[in-house]
Amino acid sequence: MTDYLLPEDFRVYVSDEGVVINWAAPGYTEKILPTVNKYTKRDGGYIACYSRNLEGSIYSVGDGIYVMGQIRLQGRYIGRIFHPKGYENKDISAAEEFKTLCNQTFPAARSGGWAGGDTGGWFGIQ
Repeated sequence: MTDYLLPEDFRVYVSDEGVVINWAAPGYTEKILPTVNKYTKRDGGYIACYSRNLEGSIYSVGDGIYVMGQIRLQGRYIGRIFHPKGYENKDISAAEEFKTLCNQTFPAARSGGWAGGDTGGWFGIQ
C-alpha cells in the first residue's frame, strides 16, 4: 500500500543533458508533467505514457522516445516499477488496454502511445 498521490500539475525539472528530477535545481528547466489521477485509493501508482512524437511531449528518455504524461491506476510497485492490477510481473508496453488509455488521455501521442511502469523514482523507490 502506498500514499503516493501526485498533483495533476506535477513539476519536473529537465537538464540540457536530458536528466529529469522532481526538485528545482540550477541549470534545470521546469516543466509540467500532466498527471491524471484516475485512481485515488492507497493501492495505486503511476504508468508513464510514451510516444515517438516530440510535439506535445514533456521530456525525452532517449532514442527518440518521449514522455507525454502519467496516469494513476490501481496496482502496486515492485521495486521502482509500477504494475497495474492484473498485470503483476507482466510487460505492459504491448498491452492494448494501456496503449488505448495513453492515446485517449494524451492525444499528442497521435495514436502511437504506449505505457511503462518505471515511475517509482518520483518517490525515491529504488
